[in-house]
Amino acid sequence: MKRILLAALLGTASLSFAAAATAQSTTPGSTGTYSNADVGVMPVHGLDGPAFSAAASDANQYQVAAGRLALMRAQRDDVKDYAKRVIAETDTAQQTLLSSLSNDQRKIRTPATSLSAERASMLKLLRKAPRGSFDNLYLTQSAQVGQAAWATYKGYAEDGADQSLKQVAGNGVPVIEQQLQQGNALLPSALTGH
Repeated sequence: MKRILLAALLGTASLSFAAAATAQSTTPGSTGTYSNADVGVMPVHGLDGPAFSAAASDANQYQVAAGRLALMRAQRDDVKDYAKRVIAETDTAQQTLLSSLSNDQRKIRTPATSLSAERASMLKLLRKAPRGSFDNLYLTQSAQVGQAAWATYKGYAEDGADQSLKQVAGNGVPVIEQQLQQGNALLPSALTGH
């Protein structure tokens, strides 16, 4: 009888441990270290899953398209290196986002593959930029889109209802913060110390 009771207790303990491990794996490890003041925008709260995925996907698609353009048109090697990093990280973020849209509990419609009107016009402006001003325009636009992405990801990481998307958002925030930090350091004001 003691063996049966001990086995039952151990079984219950291991189930509790497995449940705790599963709960931890769906919770983001970090939601970044930046505050609203650091980024210059407030987190966007109250988004549902489809609205979060649409906004996040639009920002991701812009960053990849603009980064590819920067690889061809940027004058400075450090800007090209930044673009490579942003493309790689953002492409991974987009694939992670898309793979999280469907699971056993629900299916969220895949966001549009075309850019929003605002992001499309930004990209058009970037394509037409004179070669001498391309780098700064790219960095400025990338920072603007990064700020908006941070607000979207941070807000959903804080109050999103869908645990899978909440994990995507929480894990994405630190990556966006690093991109913002690196991109801002490449702007002329940062390079001259002003």
